[in-house]
Amino acid sequence: MKSKEDILDKYYSAGADGLPEISADGLLKAMEEYRIEAEEAAFAAARQTDNGAPLYPTFADYKTSTEVKPVEPTENDRVKFVADSIVEQFLPSDPTAQHFSFQFRTGGKEYTARYIRNAQGYWEYESFV
Repeated sequence: MKSKEDILDKYYSAGADGLPEISADGLLKAMEEYRIEAEEAAFAAARQTDNGAPLYPTFADYKTSTEVKPVEPTENDRVKFVADSIVEQFLPSDPTAQHFSFQFRTGGKEYTARYIRNAQGYWEYESFV
């Protein structure tokens, strides 16, 4: 692994006064290069094996395995998100009401969102049809 100084030396330039200086962009590049070097060194030092064969043959394979895959929201999550963002437009004027529902269209489909009043008196999403 290269030392920090070796990496930084690549990004130094001479300033107007002749003294060595490093630009902000150069410093960011040096920091990123050092971070990658450190990750690769850690990977090599802690390489996992599966019956003697490396579990991740290359650093790129290891990095791919650590990437987090985005979770696709469920239909209920999408409906709840839309309903919660527009519920204020449909709140009942009757203060004694305990349930209400409203219809809306999203993604080319018609939905009916149901709300119920909780113990504190706030409206909570219950379900959709």
